[in-house]
Amino acid sequence: MNSNTCAHQTFKALLGTIALAVSGHAAAVPVTNWDFEVNSGFTAYQGNGGGAHGGVTGSNPNTLLGAPSQLSWGVSTGSGQSSLGVGAATNGKFTGSLVTNAAAVNTVELIHQNNPIFAPSLQTAVLTDVISLRSTAPFLGAFETPAALLFSINFLETDNDGSCEAGGSGGNCNDIFVINVAGAGFNPADGSLNQTFWYGGEDYNAILHIAGLGVLSNSACDAVFGNSNHRGCIGFTTIEGQRNSFQVSMQITDTPYVVPEPGSLALMGLGLFGLGAVRRRWSFGA
Repeated sequence: MNSNTCAHQTFKALLGTIALAVSGHAAAVPVTNWDFEVNSGFTAYQGNGGGAHGGVTGSNPNTLLGAPSQLSWGVSTGSGQSSLGVGAATNGKFTGSLVTNAAAVNTVELIHQNNPIFAPSLQTAVLTDVISLRSTAPFLGAFETPAALLFSINFLETDNDGSCEAGGSGGNCNDIFVINVAGAGFNPADGSLNQTFWYGGEDYNAILHIAGLGVLSNSACDAVFGNSNHRGCIGFTTIEGQRNSFQVSMQITDTPYVVPEPGSLALMGLGLFGLGAVRRRWSFGA
């Protein structure tokens, strides 16, 4: 074989390799439109009273999870029990659609009906949140369901004694929720929860926004845990005697979430309470 023939065959082989690489890349068509379904339920909960759940009762069960989407507790002082619900009006189920890189769309509401009560009170709960996604442009088949997000909740029913570790007015003190989310990175710059997932050969980032979610004051964190070991905790507070509503919204981008560099503001959420330290990849079929 002469040198010209060898060079020609080498060039043809190189073209074939490039063609395969290009065709393989082209097969991963970016998703522009999605359908989604959210199912939420309290898969564990405990109060400080008697009985299996410490005096906390569940209602409005979610069909997929077989768990209540609303919890109620306390002995009424005239306004009724307090309650915590996630999309309870539709039993914790919500469906919708969104566009990649577009603005977030609303999903469920997290509602705390904060009434003055006597014990028992909620102390802890685990909210399980299952988000199923399906590409509609291009159409890639049935819904795919990732691993669930687990929201561990520590709750303090504050005494209305004027001490008010998390603020309040007129002698009434705000109640305090501390949230720890397994499998999502917390970005304190906008209070969002981020989780990168792989779908159809491409990386995406699912972003959950919960209105009011942020880094709590040291006094609020100390009050919930009874010590100063959890400062920088994440959560929100609610006003006594009111229906406190927190809208949850979701968006998807084609930019994977990157944990901020050490030394940034994000350390308050990522390092001290462990909310954002876990970055789990959801794996979907193409």
